[in-house]
Amino acid sequence: MTRIRKKKPAAMLTLALIVSLIGGSVPAAAETGDYPPFETEVIVRTVNQFKDKDDVRNFVDLAERHGVDVISMNVKQDEDDEVPSGQVFYASKIAPIAEGYEDFDALREVVAQAHTAGIKVNAWIPQFHDQEAFLKNKNWQMQALVNGKRVPFTGSNGSEYFVNPLNLDVQRYERSIIREVAENYSVDGVVLDWIRFDDYNMDVGDGTIAEYRARFGYSPLDIDFGKDSAKRKQWNEWRTERLGQYVSDVRRDLRSSTRPNVQLGVYVLPPEFAEVGQNIAKFKSSVDFIAPMAYFDDWGHDSEWVYGDKSGILKDVRDRLAGTKAKIVPTLDQDWTDETYREIYGGIRRNYPEVERLSFFAYDAWTGDDLAAIDERTGWPDSDEQDYAAKLPAGWQGRNIGSMPGTASYQTAKKQFTLGGSSTDVWGESDALNYVYRPISGDAEMIVQAKSLSRLDEWAKAGISIRESLAADARHVDMVLTPENGAAFQYRETAGEETADRTADAAAPSWLKLSRTGDAFVGSISADGKNWTRIGTIRIPMNGRAYIGLALSNPGEDSAAKAVFGNVKVKP
Repeated sequence: MTRIRKKKPAAMLTLALIVSLIGGSVPAAAETGDYPPFETEVIVRTVNQFKDKDDVRNFVDLAERHGVDVISMNVKQDEDDEVPSGQVFYASKIAPIAEGYEDFDALREVVAQAHTAGIKVNAWIPQFHDQEAFLKNKNWQMQALVNGKRVPFTGSNGSEYFVNPLNLDVQRYERSIIREVAENYSVDGVVLDWIRFDDYNMDVGDGTIAEYRARFGYSPLDIDFGKDSAKRKQWNEWRTERLGQYVSDVRRDLRSSTRPNVQLGVYVLPPEFAEVGQNIAKFKSSVDFIAPMAYFDDWGHDSEWVYGDKSGILKDVRDRLAGTKAKIVPTLDQDWTDETYREIYGGIRRNYPEVERLSFFAYDAWTGDDLAAIDERTGWPDSDEQDYAAKLPAGWQGRNIGSMPGTASYQTAKKQFTLGGSSTDVWGESDALNYVYRPISGDAEMIVQAKSLSRLDEWAKAGISIRESLAADARHVDMVLTPENGAAFQYRETAGEETADRTADAAAPSWLKLSRTGDAFVGSISADGKNWTRIGTIRIPMNGRAYIGLALSNPGEDSAAKAVFGNVKVKP
C-alpha cells in the first residue's frame, strides 16, 4: 500500500498544538448500541505472509475462524523491500516472477483455499510504482523536473521506481497484467494501487511534453511547479483526466474479458494530496468501490478526520462518488487503541451508514491475535450487554439480549446444546432472549432438531433465529417451536417495530430449518429431518453481515426451564 508521509505546514501544526493546550472540543462518540457487524477485509502483502502452501492453509484457517470476508492479496509487489516492485506471485507470462515463487503459484493457492472456506479474494495490483517496468525500458521511466533538470524520478530516498502513467506503452503493459490475472484466476475483484504521480513536477518526459504542447500550446517546462497558478492547475487537471481515463480503460478490459463481473476498486490517498493527480470523480463511474486510506495519524490528522460529516476523508469520497452506486470501503490501520476504534466505528455508523465493509492493512504478516481483535470489534460500538462465559464449540458465543439471565452449554458426546432462561419473550417492538450465535455473511441455512422443551411456559419459543444485529429491537426472522402452541415462523421487518408470525401445528421433538437467500427468508419444519413443510416466507432488506443461532425466550419464571437442541448444522 502507498504509505507516503507528508509534513503539515507549520501554521497548521501550531494551531493543532494551541487547540490541545487550551482544551479544544473532543468529537462525541456515537450513541452506543448493537449494530450489524461490519464485513472484514484484510490486505495481505504476499511476500510477508505466503511462502508455501502451508502458509496459505494456516492463514485461511485463521481467517475463516475469525470471520474474514475478503482477502485482498498482493499479486504484484508494491514496495522495493524484500523483492523488487513489479515482480509477481503467480505464474505470469508477462511480468517477472518473484524469487521463491517460480514453483509456487501463491495466487492460485489462495483463491482455491479461500473459496473453499467461503472467503472472497481480491487481487491487489499496484500499477505505476514498478521497478521491473522501470528497468525494462528507459523510455518508460517517469521524468521529474529537479533544479531545472529532467531526471528519472526515484523518490527522496532514491529507491522509488515510478514509470510514466501517461506513456501508452506503460499503460498497455500494466493493463496486460490485470487482464492476465482476471482471465486466468477466479478472483472476485481487482484493486488498483499507485494510480498516481508523486508531485506536480512529473511527468516531464519527451512524449508527455510533446503531447501537452500540442494540446495547450506551451510546454509544461514553462510551469513553475512550486507555485500555485492557473497553468499549474491546468497541468494537474490534464493529468488527473488522463489517470481517470486509465481506470476507465481497465474497466473496459474487464468487461470484455471472460469474467466481466469481476469487481473493480481503487486504493486512494486523501484529497489533501492534490499534487499526485488523483481524483476519484474522474473515474467514479468505472469502479465498484473506493478504498480510501484513512490512516489519520500517518497524515497528521486527528481521528475525527476519518468520519466527520462536514469534512474528512469519507466525506470527500462520498461527495466525489455522488450519483454512482460505488461503495466506500475505508482502509484502516490494525494497531490503533480500542478507544480509537470505538470512536471511529461509531462515527462511521452515525455519519456513513452505507459503509458495510472495513479493510485493514498490515505491512508485516497477520497473526491470529490481529484477526481475533478485528473479529471482536465487528459490532462495535456495543452496549453494556456482553457475551456471557459458556463452554461452546469454537465460533459460537452466548448472549442475553434484553439483559435477562440465561445459560448455555454444549455436550460434546451427544453433540447437543442446552439453553436455559426465564422471564423473556421475543415479540412486540423489542425482545428479551437467550441467544447462542455466530456471525454469517450473505446466504445461509441452519437446521436443528428441537429434542426437548422442559418446564417452559406454554408460549416459550425455542429454535433458530437470524438477527441483523444484537440489539433488542433488531430486524430478525425466526423458526421456533413452543411447548403447547405449535411452531411459529416470526419476523420483525423494521427495527423497533412490531413482530408478526405464521403458525403451524407441531411439537417437540421436531426438526426446524431456516434459510436466507439474499433478502428472502424461508422457515420449515419436519418430523424426521428429511421431509419438510414450509411454514412461511418473507422478504426483509437485511444487512449482508448478520447473526444466526439458537434462540430461547421463556415468559415463565422457572429457573430450571431448558431447551435441548441436537443435530445443529449451519451452511454458509
